[in-house]
Amino acid sequence: MSKTLVTTLATLAGLSLTAAPATAEPPPLKAHPQSPGAASSPLMRPGRAARYWTPGKQAGANSAPLPLGADSPGTFPVDTGAAERRSVPGAKRLTPGGDTNGYARVRRPYTAGDNSRVTGRLFFVNATGRDDSCSASVVRSASRLLVITAAHCVYSSPDGSATGHWHTNFAFVPAYDGRAATTEQREPYGRWGGRRAWKPDAYTGRTGGDWNSVYDVALVEVGGRKRTLQDTVGALTPLRNEGGRFTIATSGYPGVLGRRPYDGRDQLWCLGRTRQAHGEDTAGDMLAARLAGPGDRAGRMETDNCHMAKGHSGGPWVVRGSSDLVGVLSSGKEDGEPDGNSVATALNAEGYGAIVGEADPQGVYDSLSLDAAGPAAPVRRGGTATVTATVTMRGLMAAAQVPVTLTLPDGATLTAVAGASCRHGDHRADCTIDVIHPGRPVRITAKVAVDRDADAALPVTMHVTSTRLDPAQRDNSAVLRLRTATD
Repeated sequence: MSKTLVTTLATLAGLSLTAAPATAEPPPLKAHPQSPGAASSPLMRPGRAARYWTPGKQAGANSAPLPLGADSPGTFPVDTGAAERRSVPGAKRLTPGGDTNGYARVRRPYTAGDNSRVTGRLFFVNATGRDDSCSASVVRSASRLLVITAAHCVYSSPDGSATGHWHTNFAFVPAYDGRAATTEQREPYGRWGGRRAWKPDAYTGRTGGDWNSVYDVALVEVGGRKRTLQDTVGALTPLRNEGGRFTIATSGYPGVLGRRPYDGRDQLWCLGRTRQAHGEDTAGDMLAARLAGPGDRAGRMETDNCHMAKGHSGGPWVVRGSSDLVGVLSSGKEDGEPDGNSVATALNAEGYGAIVGEADPQGVYDSLSLDAAGPAAPVRRGGTATVTATVTMRGLMAAAQVPVTLTLPDGATLTAVAGASCRHGDHRADCTIDVIHPGRPVRITAKVAVDRDADAALPVTMHVTSTRLDPAQRDNSAVLRLRTATD
């Protein structure tokens, strides 16, 4: 049996993915409703954390250990040599020049890549007082000060008790280069001290408990300067999803002592194909399933193409060729095991959605709307008409797998539907928009045949499903009345 452990994967890049430009966000529709299920740390002093993490302390920081699962023996395997570290077979390595873990070095300087620039090392003092680090990245927000990582990088219960503890002295260093000669080169954008952290309430931090659950995601707000963090380096766009199939690029700073480049100083990257994560459901997973509504299902994803070690937890998984963040690294197999894999927590509405409403209350994150259009003139009975549903997303978040329905009354028949992945019968089409971005509407068109004995007015109903994150909580339905006429 393979031992399932939490990995601590890292920052994005390798590929030159395009980060979202810094543009003015639209004003919120109204304040967020109270987000259930979020917990926040006590307020911290960003300046104190920035002063604490001197170059010497950074160099001596450990990589956050990989929490053991309930069925693991509680010890790490003996290091018996590089031959046993061939954890990703050659046929599964997708990264150009990838090593036996599926990873390659990111080209220096890290400041030159949009996505390598927004990711870095997150230093902190853990609940036992030890200097540790994870990986993290900047995520779009209204405050422009948020960093996303794994929940086990901000909170833990090291003694296995029911009471967890917040980590302290958070400092984020974007584009960290541990092999640079000077402090300015190692920290090209400086040191950003943390002010507060958030995690889902359902995340307890207990080893063998929920560290490998849909709730292993966290946000850290850093202190501001003359320019915000997001204005300084850019940011990734959160993509609401429930896991599944993506082609992702991920990178970070693994920290296995004595294993160059796996010693926390280099940014590495990996290309992977994901699928829905399998395995036994945790209590947290089952709770999420009970709480989830339509379009609001929780999930995780995994890849067999990348196998990373401690130091990479919280690292971003980004859709290849984009700046869309679909998840953060949560777990994987123990370092040195064969057939290695990595598991990420998807940015689902129950985990990420629970904390972002608290961490960024002025941000609009899931505001879907729908407009219906059809012919202005009456449709000849026995003829055809084209109707269109235009779906728009507003705000800071994109969304994947968005369900849209079109319903026709008696007297009309659907003959074709295009613009999304659709299944249709005579009177109903069930469509799924693969991905929708803010400011980039998606149009679904349908061909409608009008019966010769149709009524004078035929109501065509269209509906798009959003989540509780929608601040307006509107009924996203539209009714188009097709007028008919005889020859």
